[in-house]
This record gives sequence, C-alpha cells and structure tokens, in this order.
Amino acid sequence: MSRKINPLDTGNEPQAALGDAERKALEEIYRRVDEEVEQSGVKCWLRGDCCDFEKMDHTLYASSVELDYLKEKHPEPFSADSVLCPFWEEGLCVERERRPLGCRTYFCDGNYSEQLQSIYEKYHAEIRELAQHSKSPYSYEPFVAALRPRHDNT
Repeated sequence: MSRKINPLDTGNEPQAALGDAERKALEEIYRRVDEEVEQSGVKCWLRGDCCDFEKMDHTLYASSVELDYLKEKHPEPFSADSVLCPFWEEGLCVERERRPLGCRTYFCDGNYSEQLQSIYEKYHAEIRELAQHSKSPYSYEPFVAALRPRHDNT
C-alpha cells in the first residue's frame, strides 16, 4: 500500500488521530452543544454572513481535538489562496457535521452573544478535559489558518 504524497505537506506535522472513545466523546459534546444552543432560542438566518469571518472581523478558534476530528474526514490541507473557511461555499456551510465548537456557538444575532459565549466556555472546558484525559497534545489556534498548509522556514 502506498501513501499518497501531498505536495503541501511539510512533513513537520505529526498525524494525530482520535481513538474511538475520544471521537464518541467529542460527538456527544457536540450533540449537547447543539441541543443547548437550540434551547437558547437563537436562530440561524441561513444567510452565511457570520461565516464570512473576514467581513465580520472575527477569528474563529478551534482546539487540536476538533481539528483532528475534522481532518479525519478531510485529511489534505486546503488551498492557501483564500482567507475564507474552505467549508463556506456560495455563502453557506457545507460541513455542518464536523464543524468546531466556535461555529456551533457563533451567530449573527448579537442578542444571544453572552448566552452563547457561556455555552462555548462550558463545552470548551470539556473538550480540553477530553484532550488531557486522552493524553493528546492540546493546542488552540485560528481555525481557518489551521486548515491551511504550514510551511516551516527554519
């Protein structure tokens, strides 16, 4: 079996993988987040405005656990030619299933921002605990940049 060579891969990034228990735990966290967000009363207007992070002057962050989960489905780095989220196509998100916590709790309607921030902090703490429990390396970085190829100039 041959490994597909990615010309964008610098070879400096370890390929972390989630175990079944960690994957299921993260999916359960996401399920509870989605339920709590739905119960908050906030509604998605399905305009895609909030996902244009550059326009909204918003930097979305994600944990290494969430990035590992997303990269299971999308193992190749995305093109570095855009600052937009690669899952934002024609103004809509095309990766709802594995979107990170920040996407699940960030809405255009500012009336819910405090409530959603509280939900975010609660579940981000659980995700961090999940990483510590599984002894996975933990990082927290800008989401879109983390999906792009990394080049080490050293």
